[in-house]
Amino acid sequence: MSIMPVRERRSIRIDNDQILFLIGNSGELGIVKAGKRKQIFIGMPDKEEIVVFLEPEDLIVVSAFDTGEKAEKGIRSLLYLLKEMDFPITVLPENHPTSARLPMVVATGDHIRLNCNIVPGTHPEQDILCACDDLSGTEITATKEGIDIEGIVRKFKIENF
Repeated sequence: MSIMPVRERRSIRIDNDQILFLIGNSGELGIVKAGKRKQIFIGMPDKEEIVVFLEPEDLIVVSAFDTGEKAEKGIRSLLYLLKEMDFPITVLPENHPTSARLPMVVATGDHIRLNCNIVPGTHPEQDILCACDDLSGTEITATKEGIDIEGIVRKFKIENF
């Protein structure tokens, strides 16, 4: 486990078969590389569908509103579904009651901003992701070698995916 000081910019190398966990006090993120060119479909509330085209170095990120072994198993499971099974993402309409019950949310792409002040599951924009308070404001950018992180991240770890 490593520790980053307040508002630091850091590059972290991860391979296509690894997962990076960013660990906050009340939530965690799991980050993997897409690993190949792929498409992820996003179901919209208005019965339309958006397609996101990912390059091998792009990121698939899952934010869980819990920490520990249970959260990490859930993150791994959802990342597997998205990366390997082409599982679609669903966006809920504003004020949908299920938003309050979502244990995890997803974003994909080459740059993702974490924000605790948005309603989980209601944002089709893939450059913003709901996260716990202490990871809010952090920005994650894909690089060929891994990931650049700018923000407050006190704990992180890399494991095999």
